[in-house]
Amino acid sequence: MASTTQLRALRASLPVVAERSRDIADEFYRRLFGTRPDLLRDQFNRGDLAQGRQQRELARTIVALAQAVLDAAPGSTRGEGADRHRASSGGRPSGGDAARQAGAPTLAPATPGEIVSRLAQRHAALGVTRDEYDLFERHLGEAFAVALGPDLTADVADAWAAVYRQARDEMVATVEAIYRQADLEPGDEWREALVTEHRVEAEDVVALTLVSADSEALPRYRAGQFASVQVRLADGARQIRQYSLRGGHDEQWRISARLLVGEPPAPDGEVSSHLMGELRVGDVVSVSPPIGSLTIDDLDDAPLLFVSAGIGCTPVLGMLDHLARTEPDRVVTALHFERTPERHAHRVELEALVASMPNATLRVSYTQGSLSALSALAEASIDGPGVYLDPIDLARVDLTASHRVFLCGPVPFMAIARAALIGHGVDADRVHYFVFGPDDGSVTGADTGQGGLG
Repeated sequence: MASTTQLRALRASLPVVAERSRDIADEFYRRLFGTRPDLLRDQFNRGDLAQGRQQRELARTIVALAQAVLDAAPGSTRGEGADRHRASSGGRPSGGDAARQAGAPTLAPATPGEIVSRLAQRHAALGVTRDEYDLFERHLGEAFAVALGPDLTADVADAWAAVYRQARDEMVATVEAIYRQADLEPGDEWREALVTEHRVEAEDVVALTLVSADSEALPRYRAGQFASVQVRLADGARQIRQYSLRGGHDEQWRISARLLVGEPPAPDGEVSSHLMGELRVGDVVSVSPPIGSLTIDDLDDAPLLFVSAGIGCTPVLGMLDHLARTEPDRVVTALHFERTPERHAHRVELEALVASMPNATLRVSYTQGSLSALSALAEASIDGPGVYLDPIDLARVDLTASHRVFLCGPVPFMAIARAALIGHGVDADRVHYFVFGPDDGSVTGADTGQGGLG
């Protein structure tokens, strides 16, 4: 808990930190990778860094965490409950908050514990070690000194260090708990997995089945969780990406990856290209323990709405597979959006799972493609005219106040879907989502400049 003096310094310095947060992030990564180039080669996503996404996330997180600490402090005029509602509703702040008006809207949800929990999941997925947090603290402090100059007084430096250290301690505890749940010790978080199936599922999607490469089975996972996959690329780098676990036998992990085609100057996805074009049956990859809070088994028995786009179908498949085996009578509606029928991965699997549940319905929307192809597919839909070209038309969904909604897909799509749901009267606290890459806050309204599905 930050002291009164630290909170005062934090509040006074937050506007200037918000204004210079991108400078802090850029300087931090410059110093970090200058000291430890292996982290860029083998741990951080080089593509996200090249496009500035990782830097934008760090800049936003610095401001978001400090603002959340201030909002949760005793005597705050905003209060944690008020800030949670503001962050969840995606509304823009109104007046009186210089930091929020400095161009760095906070992440959502915006309580300190929720921000730290999400970061811890990301760090567990990357295999961040306890010692690396000390390295991060040193370079972050140096980056603050460069960006703030004379504005970084001793009291200001102490206040921001206190915020970081509290977050660090909570992240370390959460990461180590994730490892313990998978029966792993810190430092032994990676397992080797053997590729037993490599299938081109759609024109740009590869589906993989993995089993343990040794005598010990891969860890069990909860429906909706994901795992990291680390592969060795042609230049020797060992890059890491995260993929949802689609369900199936406990002894097997099934994942799918969409080939990421970059728009110049951004390159094509390094790992997705490797999985599609280089990986073969019999090859071995490294995998993390199962991670992620986008799960359904700890929630109530409310009716469920899944809204997915592109490769976002994969966590939905995992949750539907779980429901079909454990709660086949659950009331479920699935809306899936894709560009064309040719790009629709796992369509047969999706339709079969929904068809096996008597109270489940499915609607599929293609945003591009020929009308003849759409009409042909509509005739075979299990839900009558289930293929339509409309945008997210919630008037066609029997939504109630008790529904829980899971969003799965690209960030711009989830932002559109979340806004449509809240505009339709769904409580923001009942709309669940998780951003797999850097989260620059765009699900709750800030523009990332990205476009398209999947």
